[in-house]
Amino acid sequence: MPSPVVHISFALGFGTFIMTLTKGSFTAIHCLILSLNAFFGPDIGTFLGWCLSITFPALADQAMAWIHDSIGYIIIIAPIQAILCSKLSKKFIDWKYSRSFNNDLDDVNIEQINKNLISLNIKDCYLLAVAGCILHFQLDHIFEENGQNKLYLWILSTGYFTKPTPPFLPLSVIFVGVCTCTLFFGFAWIHLFSSTISKQTLTIKLKYTFSLFLAIFSIYISYLFISQIILGKKAVIGEEADLGVLTFIIIFHFLPFILCLLSIHN
Repeated sequence: MPSPVVHISFALGFGTFIMTLTKGSFTAIHCLILSLNAFFGPDIGTFLGWCLSITFPALADQAMAWIHDSIGYIIIIAPIQAILCSKLSKKFIDWKYSRSFNNDLDDVNIEQINKNLISLNIKDCYLLAVAGCILHFQLDHIFEENGQNKLYLWILSTGYFTKPTPPFLPLSVIFVGVCTCTLFFGFAWIHLFSSTISKQTLTIKLKYTFSLFLAIFSIYISYLFISQIILGKKAVIGEEADLGVLTFIIIFHFLPFILCLLSIHN
């Protein structure tokens, strides 16, 4: 199981990357709330379980089951964290402002402080709490329980690792090839070869890129879902565990990134 050092460094690095990407709109307060929920949040269930293990072992097991769980944390602890963090951020901003004015800072410094320090409402803090929880379990699902984590085993189960590898289905090979080429050449067309789109601003080109990714991923995941969940095929292409891998990437990579962006004030 990753230690608090790993969890907090991962979350702070993730937050710092978004801070750089948004040119400071994702502030240090965002990063701290995100990392608080990423390293301390879900593991409070483990800590409570340890504290209660001698006197109330049954309650200890329940605390561990309810809190050190992505759904349980999002429902039980994240709202509490959101309320507390929102109040603390407002208190901190008030203290920072009063200190700034007492120090007779010039207008430029005050303007910079106003830009970098924005109190967060409960909704913003809740989004960060959920994002932090997801970042926590992104590491836990892979690196704990000696590789026997249920989600990790499910991801592997969407592939096929028994020898000999099942024969490739021609339709699947063609479908995967078309999706791969569409992503690669579609990206190149948007940014390099299109006579109209390639001359647009980066924001417009990124919108087209996002639409391309969303369309191809939706089609491909639907194909995987129908093939493996409904039709019960072991793997679509050889041993590739694409359904599990894409599900993991969407939930544990893209979703926390989107939640962090949504927590930024426009």
